[in-house]
Amino acid sequence: MENENLGILERFLNHNRWYVNRLTKSRRSRWLFVVSPKLRRLWAECGKAASPEEENAALAAVVNAYEEGPIWRAQKKLFCLGEDLRVFLKQRGKRKIIDHSDRRKKDYYSVAEVVKNEARYLREHILFYMATGADRIYLYDNGSTDNLMEVLAPFLESGFVVYQRWPGQTVQTAAYRDAVRRTRRRSKWLAIIDADEFLFSPKGKMPEQLKAFEQYPGVGANWVMYGPNGHDRRPEGLVMDAYTTTHEDYNAGPNCHIKSIVQPKKVFCIFHTHYAIYKGKGYAVGEDGVALDNRTERAFSRKNNHQIFRINHYCTRSLEDLEEKCAKGRADGAPNANYEDLRREFDAPMRVDDTIKPYADIVRSKYKEF
Repeated sequence: MENENLGILERFLNHNRWYVNRLTKSRRSRWLFVVSPKLRRLWAECGKAASPEEENAALAAVVNAYEEGPIWRAQKKLFCLGEDLRVFLKQRGKRKIIDHSDRRKKDYYSVAEVVKNEARYLREHILFYMATGADRIYLYDNGSTDNLMEVLAPFLESGFVVYQRWPGQTVQTAAYRDAVRRTRRRSKWLAIIDADEFLFSPKGKMPEQLKAFEQYPGVGANWVMYGPNGHDRRPEGLVMDAYTTTHEDYNAGPNCHIKSIVQPKKVFCIFHTHYAIYKGKGYAVGEDGVALDNRTERAFSRKNNHQIFRINHYCTRSLEDLEEKCAKGRADGAPNANYEDLRREFDAPMRVDDTIKPYADIVRSKYKEF
């Protein structure tokens, strides 16, 4: 446990050092340390730290003080507006929306995701979210060339899926911002996920569990990463049945990353694929009620919690799928995933975790209906 805590501290400390160093050297924000007595005082405290714990706390205080100010929020909002305008101009005449849902109906829990050539897995994915209590899926198609529309046809007709063509590179966060705008008056909660992520609650339907968190503008759900499970080639059947092994240590690898379930009307802007910035002094919490309000803790938690909410993240599927994923590119503009790095992520000791099995049984029973 001591080594585990040391690793977490080192991760936060390195990130805080990098972030504050960037602040103090950037022309955009350096002047704030001159005009703000609070920032000057907090920055001075950093040089007096006698231990890594004190240094991290002092650096985090600088980061939080900076990000509480209106200058930082204005910068982020302007950046997002600029990005959205860039995406709109590039997509002009290329967007296509299919929405057969009843717009007068107020949903409680919806899902937003960006997909690209995921048709072979999408029927299972959509049926899974139907089983877990979602009212609607807002699906953004980032240039798929497979039989996506054929798979979506029955879900589009029923209004469960709202489809939007969303071409281009570096457009993922813009898609999520669009989803937040669309659902601001249509849905109480919106989960922001990817096509290889299965968000659910082991305790019951998602809407039932979210009712306990309505006082917060957002909730963070941890990943539970699943590896290839020994599959070199793509197996038959459901993803939920084929991949059942995860890290023996739930805190290993990127499992402390979170994805966000937000209340759209309380979101100030979506600046990152993993977290939102909220209106006023609002902040997201983990399922344990601990605030995710520190800059270094917005995209991940200090430890993996998955008793109420969890995301089974099938990030590799088979090694054949992993090769395709690494070649496909990413909609968020980040560098392509590295095959060897992702494969090595699952060389650690593994355990079988089939908590999702009850939902797999429900999906399997409904699969032929769609």
